[in-house]
Amino acid sequence: MKAVIMAGGEGTRLRPLTRTTPKPLVPVVRRRCIDYGLGSLARAGITEIIVTTSYKAGMIVDALEATDVGGISMLFSFERQPMGTAGGVAKTSAYLDDTFVVMSADVLADVDLEAMFEFHRRKGADATMALTTVENVSEYGVVDLDDDDRIQRFQEKPSPEEAFSNLINAGIYVLEPRVLEHVPEGEKFDFSRNLFPILLEMGQPMYGHKLDGLWMDIGRPRDLILANQRVLTEVPIPMTLHALPDGITGTVWAAADVNYGDGVVVEGPSMLESRVSLGDGARIRGSFLHPGVTVGAGAVVEDSLVLGDCTIMPHAHVTGCLIDRGCTIGEGARLARTNVGEGTTVGPKSHHEDAILGDEA
Repeated sequence: MKAVIMAGGEGTRLRPLTRTTPKPLVPVVRRRCIDYGLGSLARAGITEIIVTTSYKAGMIVDALEATDVGGISMLFSFERQPMGTAGGVAKTSAYLDDTFVVMSADVLADVDLEAMFEFHRRKGADATMALTTVENVSEYGVVDLDDDDRIQRFQEKPSPEEAFSNLINAGIYVLEPRVLEHVPEGEKFDFSRNLFPILLEMGQPMYGHKLDGLWMDIGRPRDLILANQRVLTEVPIPMTLHALPDGITGTVWAAADVNYGDGVVVEGPSMLESRVSLGDGARIRGSFLHPGVTVGAGAVVEDSLVLGDCTIMPHAHVTGCLIDRGCTIGEGARLARTNVGEGTTVGPKSHHEDAILGDEA
């Protein structure tokens, strides 16, 4: 079976990080977001993958061409102008001569796809949509099923009070090639907004399959941070374990060469990569520090993702932040729910909440 991975989105809600790193390549516990989907496809026996690209296509192609995915072959399709999810997939239809799976690279999906393929065959479906449940449905497409799991209706981003279900479209589809015949050539066309409502109105057999595994939308900074926390605690990833000093509790992975000052406290789920240095009395909780990060004496980093070679100066306080590579957070600065662009210096004793900082913000 073949797969199409949709990797053309700009990831605007993760800016400024996605100014330098396309969303499929953002880091989640020593891997890239797209690697979890690739692993799910490989475990399900996929042998060929077509990747549709647009934004920062060259970076994505270079990264995936250097990736060993168990012998899976890859082709790449480039969109000069965004064609929508269905339009981009239809552009590759010459290569899709049998049942195929479509997956969005905008989500983290460490899931069981074999069960979904078997469900699709058993139902004799033209289209099977992966479904998952969320607490807040207002940012997703909601799906209503009958007792046989056949899709009855859609509801796009309803308020919680109006939603008729908490089952949402998870952005993974198993499709028969004939459904692409309904996608107009050369037009922007989406699966959820355009194609699926057409198939439903025509009475085509469309079914919903509830996913088994870890699925997360990483569209916002807090989602990306939570994804790192959940993967560290829920997904088995081969990592060498090292003895940890006193003051470390919960699920914590730390490289062998981490430097710990006196009185350091680290609470999991947290990850400390190579060359991380923690000053005396530094406190880390629920955070992921990439290679070369320095946290000064008395500084606090909570529920944050700090990429490589950043410096958090003494007594700074960082909470719920996404900090790109090579940044300096000044002494005594306080940042909450703030995104910091690559190479940015934040002044000492400055205060920022719900902000976006940096030249590329």
